[in-house]
Amino acid sequence: MRPYLIFLALLLGTTLLHAQNPHIARLAQELQSSDMGVRRQAAISLGRASYEQSVRLLRQAMTTERNTSIRLEILRALRNIAFLRFPGYRQALAAIGEAADDDRENEELVRLRATEALWEAYKKDLLDPIPFLDRSLLDRSQRLRLASVQTLRRIGTPATIPVLGKAALDKSQSETIRLKAIDAIGAIALADIGPAGRDIAEANVRTARLLGVPPLVSPRALERHHQLQINYLSAIVKDPDNSSTLMLQAVKSIGRVKDKSAIPVLSDIIENHQNQAVRQQAGRALSHVMARQYE
Repeated sequence: MRPYLIFLALLLGTTLLHAQNPHIARLAQELQSSDMGVRRQAAISLGRASYEQSVRLLRQAMTTERNTSIRLEILRALRNIAFLRFPGYRQALAAIGEAADDDRENEELVRLRATEALWEAYKKDLLDPIPFLDRSLLDRSQRLRLASVQTLRRIGTPATIPVLGKAALDKSQSETIRLKAIDAIGAIALADIGPAGRDIAEANVRTARLLGVPPLVSPRALERHHQLQINYLSAIVKDPDNSSTLMLQAVKSIGRVKDKSAIPVLSDIIENHQNQAVRQQAGRALSHVMARQYE
């Protein structure tokens, strides 16, 4: 008797689950309508429906819908489900990631909007967009690659440095993309906490040592962060195949990092680089770095 009751309970539970929203089946049919207006409204309605089945239907529709405006509406619906953390929001995020993938999505505008949604998801602590942005740097659209570099710059965490460094060194990228990546590597250090902030950070380190606990800010981790930036930038300057424009931007970015590890690199450029303009730029950058050391 007991196995029968368990089976009956499972059967009823499944029936109730699908009966929670009787309109879902209708919306699924409307997504296949020949009327664009009906398909659009179905996508909007599914984005407002708090059911995992909505995500499945929208995700499936992305593979069959051919109209760009409807595909963008489907993407907005997935974004709404993800940002409101409706049931199935993780699957909605995965679908957004697929829409940003050059191998899956042919329409550039859809990929661009999906990339922007991933950035917004990062701001809401929903996911780490860096792997998606790394993949987007291989997109066939320069517009999307440029948007990815700009988004990485806005994120500005140490985890973005290897991705930006790879783009800066990649000679298959256009000079525009490489320049923006070089500029972004230097810009990561622009969120400088200033003399007062550094005093607070040093006080935190001293207090943490006295208490025997890890400091909130690890000086060693910060040094590795700056060293990685400078390694990528100095590789640009030292490669004679790079244009003087790339070299000058790289030197400028080294100066913006304003870390003491830049001093020997800039000194070497001043003494040995074959390009006079680059040597002069290194001199200006070195003065900024030295000034930073005595603030």
